[in-house]
Amino acid sequence: MGATLAMIRLPQAIVAVMSCTLAAGAAGGIVGAGVGRLAPDFVLWIYNPLGQAGIGAVDPTGFGTGLGIVCGLLMGCGTGLFLVAVLAMRDAYLYRVRLLPHAKAREDDFN
Repeated sequence: MGATLAMIRLPQAIVAVMSCTLAAGAAGGIVGAGVGRLAPDFVLWIYNPLGQAGIGAVDPTGFGTGLGIVCGLLMGCGTGLFLVAVLAMRDAYLYRVRLLPHAKAREDDFN
């Protein structure tokens, strides 16, 4: 086998969160623009669900793009943080059962 397990480091965690955030933001913007272009009535309903008079006009494609980017960024950040949390818990478990290489150097920690 020869493969060794390594714990996740802070730069790796930051890169994971940022890449998930940016990728999901871009995907959200693309999907939002598509929805704004293909279903403008839906986007206008989200903008003004009660159909109140006096609320200014909005570009459905622009509003859908902006809303998609914001939602994508939030969901991507949450996904990246969840990924880092799962990897940190995995590392803690592997350290506890002494499967990580540096865990064997401190065997008296749990005695």
